[in-house]
Amino acid sequence: MTSPGTASAEPTVECSKTNPRTGACLLWVSTPGDSGAAGDVSTGSAPVTEGSAERDGQDEASANPCTYSVAEPQPAPDSVIWQGKTAADGVVYVQVCPRGDGSGLAAVLVFVANGSAAPAPAVDPRVLAEQAIAALVMRAPEIRMAPPPGSTSGLVGLPVWMWTERGEQFLGPARQSVSAGGVTVTAVGEVSRIAWDMGDGTTVVCGAGTPYVPGAGEESPDCGHVYAQASTRHVPGGAWPVTATSTWTITWSGGGLSGTETLELSSSTELVVGELHVLNQDGGRR
Repeated sequence: MTSPGTASAEPTVECSKTNPRTGACLLWVSTPGDSGAAGDVSTGSAPVTEGSAERDGQDEASANPCTYSVAEPQPAPDSVIWQGKTAADGVVYVQVCPRGDGSGLAAVLVFVANGSAAPAPAVDPRVLAEQAIAALVMRAPEIRMAPPPGSTSGLVGLPVWMWTERGEQFLGPARQSVSAGGVTVTAVGEVSRIAWDMGDGTTVVCGAGTPYVPGAGEESPDCGHVYAQASTRHVPGGAWPVTATSTWTITWSGGGLSGTETLELSSSTELVVGELHVLNQDGGRR
């Protein structure tokens, strides 16, 4: 692009349009009897020639990351952009698309004939991702324990088993897709870990855990705890507060973009843990 003001015969440059998506100023380059293309000064790119815009590795049938706005002013009547037509036959738009190499934006002028659908505004995949994530069905852990919560059968030194209910709403994978303007974004949520706050200062990190089956081994193979102190001596009300927190890892992709988010959901219960007292032969306690 020739810098304005170097000579009176050189092209003049003005900021006539701001890209509504990026906020970058679109430069309009005009010469007597013809019109150049728009360039994005934020990337330092030179004006591109008339023709197809560069796309982020996608065709018309897939996601369209471009933005469109009516060119102001319209090109000169004898510009090749009109393709032999006139202003009575259609409108010229400024099309701004991400460069395929990720180096910035590229802009071209495109002619849209009357009666044809105007270019649709760009759909931000991140907005669709938020909608897809909001539609995911994800629930806090459904706590299961042995001894069961609320019972009085918990004892100091007795292994406690912890696990959670199975199912997509508790563990995943949960999936949702949202589409708009030719762009489809899919979000997938899955529990990556469950942290158990046992109330006595101990945190146990597990997966879904193993359900207890009568006659099983003394300790859980993957998610258990042994209390060293009775809850009745340390907690008002006599029960250890137990909280299970699941961490959902949510990945999404579509429209040439992708991302990862996390969400934590918690459930709480209580477990009474007592002490076993043994009587000696003299009738006293040990």
